[in-house]
Amino acid sequence: MKNAEFQFDSFLITKSLFEINNHFESLDLIINFKPSGKLDKKNSLFNLILGIVISDKANSIKIEIEVVGYFKYSNIEEKKLNDFLYQNAPAILFPYIRAYISALTTLSGINPIVLPTLNLVSLKDDLSGNIEEIDLS
Repeated sequence: MKNAEFQFDSFLITKSLFEINNHFESLDLIINFKPSGKLDKKNSLFNLILGIVISDKANSIKIEIEVVGYFKYSNIEEKKLNDFLYQNAPAILFPYIRAYISALTTLSGINPIVLPTLNLVSLKDDLSGNIEEIDLS
C-alpha cells in the first residue's frame, strides 16, 4: 500500500483558556480563528498552529484554544502542496478542536457547546500570509 502524499501525524493543545460568567445562557456565539504555520521544506514537515477564540455578545463566556497539528508530506508539486497546507490541514485539524470544546463545556456543568461543521477555506489567505519557513528537524 502506498503512503499518502500528505499525512496528519498528531496534534497538541498548547493553550486552553475557559472563562464563564454564572449567567451564561447565550448560544449566539462569535467564533474567530487565528491560523499560522511553520513550514520545513527541507524535511517535508508542516506545523499548523490553529487558534480559536469563542465568545458571545454578552461576554459571558470566553474560550481560547491553540492547537498545533503536525503534518508531513512527500513528492508533492508546489501548487498541490499549497492546497494541502492552506485548505486541507485546517479541515483535518478542526474536528479535534470541536471535540475538545464539546468535552470541555460538557464537563464544566453548562450546556455543551457543539460547534458546527465549518468550511475553513476562508482561512486560506490569513494562513498563507502567516507561514514561517524554518528547519523543524
